[in-house]
Order: sequence, then C-alpha cells, then structure tokens
Amino acid sequence: MPAVMIGHSKTVQLPQGYRLIRESDVNKEFMSEDRKMRDYHLSYFYDWSRGDNNIVIIKESVKGVIDGVVMFRLSPNIEHPKTIIIEMLARNFASRGSSGAGYDLLRIIELYIAHQLGIERINIEAVKDLEGYYESLGYNPTGENYYDASWKQIINMSKEIK
Repeated sequence: MPAVMIGHSKTVQLPQGYRLIRESDVNKEFMSEDRKMRDYHLSYFYDWSRGDNNIVIIKESVKGVIDGVVMFRLSPNIEHPKTIIIEMLARNFASRGSSGAGYDLLRIIELYIAHQLGIERINIEAVKDLEGYYESLGYNPTGENYYDASWKQIINMSKEIK
C-alpha cells in the first residue's frame, strides 16, 4: 500500500488507486451529475487542498481517470487530529468506473485515515437530500444544521469510529 504524508509528520497507508490530489490532476476531466457541482473542477479541489488542515483524496482508475474526490479537514488541526470533517464528496460522472466511488472514498476515510490516525469521530456536512443515504451508512444527524445559499439546508451528521 502506498504511503501518503498528511501534514508534516503524519503518514497513512492507502490502498492502490487512492492518493492525494496533485497539481497535475487539475486539467483532467471531472463532471458531477449535480448541476451545482459542475462549477467544482479539479482545480478547485487542488487549491482547497493547499490550505492548512485541508486534505483531498482521489480515487483513480488504473487508466489514470479520476473516479471520485473527497475533501476533508482535521480538527482541531492536522498535527493533533481528533475529528475528521468531510466537506465535500463527489464522483465523476464522466468516468465509467465512478459508480460507488463516493461510498468507496467514505470507507477509505473510515477504515484507513481515521483508523491510522486514531480518530474516533467523523463529521459530514450533507445536503438534506442525502440525509437518508448517510444514515444508512451509520451517520446520525447532530441537530447542528445550517442554511447555505447555494446548497440550501445542510445537515451535520456524525459517526463514531471504533
């Protein structure tokens, strides 16, 4: 399994086909089915990943096509993480292999990143329409919701990782 450096001192092992986003990815084709997501090109995810505590992992096919992307941050910070906060999860509808990519990326966060960093809680900011989907995966609404002008109702959900 390839090792991925997170921050300046944390290393995690990820399965083949999963890695951090790179600058060389920004011109690859990526299109979400959701109209609101179509403005989020890989350059957006790459630029976001350059911020403190921000991490973007991609799922890449054997042909180098990006099937999906997850952006998250570590709280309180990248060097002393206690919680993973998933900001956005998207699959590439331009890729034939993208079916299930969002689920696969979420499982990578749970089984590899959280486990290896000793994190016991994952929070996800989900659009209201996906609340049932995330509940089926073990995430529970926290009641700390908010309204976003672009996305409408955002449901904060949480899952304890054992």
